[in-house]
Amino acid sequence: MKTSVHHFAPAELESTLNVLNDAIGNHRRWFNKLHTSMLCDQPFPEDILNEAAHTQCQFGRWYYGDVSNTIRSFKEFAELEEIHKFMHDNARKMANLCQQNKKIALEDYQPFLNNQNHLIDLLMNLRDMLIEHQYCFDALTGAVNRKSISLLLEQSFENVRRYQHIYSVAMLDVDFFKKINDTHGHMVGDQVLKQLNMFMRHSLRKSDCIGRYGGEEFLIMLPETDPQLAYEVMENCREALSKHKIEVSGNSINITVSIGISQLNSDDEDAWQAVKRADFALYRAKESGRNRVEKAES
Repeated sequence: MKTSVHHFAPAELESTLNVLNDAIGNHRRWFNKLHTSMLCDQPFPEDILNEAAHTQCQFGRWYYGDVSNTIRSFKEFAELEEIHKFMHDNARKMANLCQQNKKIALEDYQPFLNNQNHLIDLLMNLRDMLIEHQYCFDALTGAVNRKSISLLLEQSFENVRRYQHIYSVAMLDVDFFKKINDTHGHMVGDQVLKQLNMFMRHSLRKSDCIGRYGGEEFLIMLPETDPQLAYEVMENCREALSKHKIEVSGNSINITVSIGISQLNSDDEDAWQAVKRADFALYRAKESGRNRVEKAES
């Protein structure tokens, strides 16, 4: 399973999926209209003859409109512009040849046909990745969700047992989170969790993965990392977060976190034993005054 650092607001994700689904259907219908006009001597519609058609079709208006940087960061999004414009430009070229009763050369038609298939593939790939994101990531924070955490842990535990990989996990809990909700309201609390996830994503290493375990608890997965190195990584994150101000709705909020660390062991019954040990270490961190990192006992 692959994870991603992309973060979407739920409404944006739903809207984008609708646009992509419409684009797949609309371009197939557009393709059919072009061939109907070419083969049956029918008038060519304006969305084929217009030089700016690639910006004025439904997909083009979305693509050149107010699309978030999150969507633009997908490599498929950048590829779509060139191939989409190519399709419209070549359709107009072939329509003009038909209107002049000229033949369309095979070397002009074959790339057009190939690119139609490629365009649909790109749209479907981007759509499928967003659907995967919808089912694998927490809608509020953008962290990996509980179901995906289970899959990642199972894969990692298998690598520990089969290949003797070193793997640590960390349980992170926001200190006094109920007080934030009681003081500022649950909407502010939600934004704090979202910004916490973003802060941790940028503070952790690229190989690490953060998932929302439940409520204000996050499980961090640290591959090829022994407990001592995991302690150093998480201590750096904890210290940096304690100095960081979270700005939400005009409020400047300072939060601290408590963290428990454990290592996946090859003789464990399953990966959840390591999570349980990390949870006990988290409990000790809270009992010891919070805003600290504790390693699980051997």
